[in-house]
Amino acid sequence: MDALMNARFPHLTCLIIAFAAMLTLCQCSLLNRVVNSSAVIYALPPQEKLPSLLSNPEKLTPGGPMITFPPNRFLLTSRQRAQLQTLGEQWKEAAPQLLIAGFARRGTPSGYARSLSQRRAESVRQVFIEQGIDAAHLHSTGYGHDQPGLSSEDTVKIYIAQ
Repeated sequence: MDALMNARFPHLTCLIIAFAAMLTLCQCSLLNRVVNSSAVIYALPPQEKLPSLLSNPEKLTPGGPMITFPPNRFLLTSRQRAQLQTLGEQWKEAAPQLLIAGFARRGTPSGYARSLSQRRAESVRQVFIEQGIDAAHLHSTGYGHDQPGLSSEDTVKIYIAQ
């Protein structure tokens, strides 16, 4: 049957093979773009009780400016990066234990809010790592809007643990 098909339509077989190869490449390219995209934010599953490193606020002191983000964004501006790099230079020698707490505004679905605020905290943490601060001294947590009274906005707060 294949021999008969090839004899009658020799170009059809080549066309089918080329189409299959093109389809495979497009699927791989699309999948690669989605997997490697920094814009993809996955929602975290619901949690009954989120553990808080902020449960002993007397052991934490504010360590830097509050970083504010536009809604649904987690990337830092060049101005914010410069501000954090200055702090990182100061902390490189002292090596304090830092808690980098991300928050999201109320009204955002809980799982999405925790995931978004975690990515915000991680983006701030990454700047400090690039400045040479030991990653073991940097603790980042995304609280979403699960910490009433701390923040109801799209922010990251930096605390120094004592």
